[in-house]
Amino acid sequence: MGKYSVPESIRKQKPKGTMVKNISGYYYVYKYKSVQSDNGKRSTEMGKIIGSIKPDVGFVPNENFLCDSEISTLEFGEYAVTLANSHNTLTLLRECFNPKDALMIYTVAVIHFIQGFTYMKDIKSYYEMSYLSIKYPSLKLGYKSLSSLYDNLGRRQGSVIKMEEKLIAGSSRQLAIDGHVIGCTSNENDLAAKGYKFRKIKEPQINLLMAYDINTGIPLLSRIYEGASTDKVSVKDLFNQVELKNMLFVIDRGFYSTDNIKLFTRDGNSYIMPLGKNLTTCKQAVSSLDMAGRFMYQQGRKATVIEYKDEMIDGYRVITCRDLNESVAEQTNYLRHMGMGEKGYTQEGFDKLKDFMGVIVLQTSIMTKIPQEIYEIYKKRWTIETYFKYFKNKADCNSLYQQDYYKTQGLAFIMLVSALILREFEDAVAAVKGKSVQDCLLDARMVKADKRRGIWAVCNCRKKQVELFETLKTKLAVEIE
Repeated sequence: MGKYSVPESIRKQKPKGTMVKNISGYYYVYKYKSVQSDNGKRSTEMGKIIGSIKPDVGFVPNENFLCDSEISTLEFGEYAVTLANSHNTLTLLRECFNPKDALMIYTVAVIHFIQGFTYMKDIKSYYEMSYLSIKYPSLKLGYKSLSSLYDNLGRRQGSVIKMEEKLIAGSSRQLAIDGHVIGCTSNENDLAAKGYKFRKIKEPQINLLMAYDINTGIPLLSRIYEGASTDKVSVKDLFNQVELKNMLFVIDRGFYSTDNIKLFTRDGNSYIMPLGKNLTTCKQAVSSLDMAGRFMYQQGRKATVIEYKDEMIDGYRVITCRDLNESVAEQTNYLRHMGMGEKGYTQEGFDKLKDFMGVIVLQTSIMTKIPQEIYEIYKKRWTIETYFKYFKNKADCNSLYQQDYYKTQGLAFIMLVSALILREFEDAVAAVKGKSVQDCLLDARMVKADKRRGIWAVCNCRKKQVELFETLKTKLAVEIE
């Protein structure tokens, strides 16, 4: 037996499709494959090392060898219920993109929806470990493919704008617009800059600007802007992305400027906007809080009385409202802090502020609606806070490493699609008594797909999961497109 030969007893212990090398008396196992050269001759090509053979033990794999083997158990439940209840989003994508891109965008957005904000480098792993990999087996979701997808979404926006225009056309034409700050830890990001929240987040930021339908909750537009740019500047660009005519905009005080007032009233548009307390118009409105008008406002099971006055100030319609329940709650809270002796809470301060507690000053260009209607429309705007809470807490994108401008805009679109999936799934979950979106995903997560003798089958189905799947109209079976 030669110095480098491998004994028969050792060769018998190697896995199929591998070869053994004797190196200094140790037997290392490598993958190999047969290849054919240009002249037609076949030869053996050695691959990477996967372990070793110890004569008294047998084959001992490397720690990462199992990671390279075929996956036999997949995350099924949460992906199955999501796919079954987001058909409209996929259909819309297929109407605006080619079939391959539509499916790729949809799959990535599903992963963002279920797993929370996910970096491009991690998308492939989630895909391979989930039902998505057998439902859509042809997809390539490596970093290079995703990088190209994000770049194209940000650079070639024809299909993106087509989809956003479809969303706008199908909306109630009552839109809320608001911004969301995202911390960005990449020093090379074209959009990252120190913004107004730098002291709080202690890193540069980029700003996500969103528009959504206040009546249906469906997101309509999404763009990311430079961190140093304010919302009232960025909104001008957002308005130029798609045609916005005959819309009612319900917007936050951060968008106030003389130029934006003109922007919000052109092309048949109108607006409702709360005024900041430092604005002259607001100061004039609260200089007298003699409110003769009253109406009841009800949201869900809660009801309150709203006092109001309606007047014209410098050519603008201004409606000043006081929520009596909120006023009492704020006064109670102030007195509680004062009773505890906390600094800054004094009787003098209470006497100065009490008349302003629960008060909001709204400016609007609408002249045909009564104050109660204006107030009720404005209150719908606050559902956007829940929407951004999803991005902040579930789709946790508070620390972003994206560097390229176009890829960052591509990410903004992926987040829009993820939010469309969320909205569609929320409608389905409404049929599940006493359960939230997260409750349903968590319960569904217990259901796995196992591969046994070459066939995928669903397992770990307790009565609770079976009932959930029935309510969400989801088949407890592995399906492949």
